[in-house]
Amino acid sequence: MDAPWHLFLGQIEQESGCRPAVTAFDGGAGLGQFMPKTAEWIHDREETLREISVKPSPYDPRWSIRALILYDRYLYGVVACEGWHYAFRAYNGGQGLLNREIRRAGSCDREAIESQCRRKVIRLKNGSLLDLCRVNIDYPRQIETRGEKYR
Repeated sequence: MDAPWHLFLGQIEQESGCRPAVTAFDGGAGLGQFMPKTAEWIHDREETLREISVKPSPYDPRWSIRALILYDRYLYGVVACEGWHYAFRAYNGGQGLLNREIRRAGSCDREAIESQCRRKVIRLKNGSLLDLCRVNIDYPRQIETRGEKYR
């Protein structure tokens, strides 16, 4: 795959802090922070993952890294706007939501798409608020920043 490999390393760091055994508050697991349904879907879709394990194994670094890259490649092809920036946004917040934002924006202009973000604001256990639009919009930028050190 012709892709900026250093960004995948930045994504792994952003997702899990490079800790293969981590589980997030929302149920994301492993280096790629796969949600259970997404892990099952990508595992069923990709034969190379089944060669590593008979079932989804997000805590296995070999499985998780390969699954992350394969899922990113899939998203690159199904998001209405081309580019890793949009594939990463889809990884973080869902391709359906992102494609709706793109349709509402009527273009692939980043600012126009960002202005169409309509996602939840959730209250965390510590009482702070988490704006899922802000998280999703910042996600590719975080990956790019983290990835630069691996270039």
